Amino acid sequence: MNKRTNISILCCVLVGLLLTGCAINKNQIDALSKFNYTVESLQDVRLAGRNMDSFTGKDGVNISALPGIAVAMLRQDLPLEARINMKVSNPTTTTTKINSFKYLIEIQGKPMFEGTVDENLHLSTGESTVVPLTFKANIFGTAKENGVENVLNELFTRKGEGFLVLKIKPSIKIGNSNIYYPGYITVDRNLAKSIGKLVM
Repeated sequence: MNKRTNISILCCVLVGLLLTGCAINKNQIDALSKFNYTVESLQDVRLAGRNMDSFTGKDGVNISALPGIAVAMLRQDLPLEARINMKVSNPTTTTTKINSFKYLIEIQGKPMFEGTVDENLHLSTGESTVVPLTFKANIFGTAKENGVENVLNELFTRKGEGFLVLKIKPSIKIGNSNIYYPGYITVDRNLAKSIGKLVM
């Protein structure tokens, strides 16, 4: 073989390896959308610095807790915070490594909080794990626009489909870069339901 032939063979091998690698990476990225993402529970849920269960009593809303909400409204700072325990399960036949998550919490269709969590997950078929996501956001604007009573009612009654929504964007790591799934995947369209369970 001459040098030109050797170079041609080498180029074909490199192109083949590149295409194979791209196919594997595409399969892994596609698998991210087929994973099962569910909210296992919420912990440390606080509104205006108080535990959510302190806002309710045997007869409904605890009136003694409301002055704290009024003060927060006067300060234009009504923080809602929690830790979301999200379960990630792999039902596919593709073993996928997830490097990190971007997560988005919307309130009435508007972005309320955006965060990133670094998790090196290696999930084979049938495996699952729980990833904690924390957030703290000022919902004063929503409370002012829609009324404090309406917002509290959504949080406490758990009926607000689409009121509080959790979305994620997982990624795989290729080299030194995170390749994120295109677009956000909706995990829970009624996150207030999980909050409501804590104050029943």
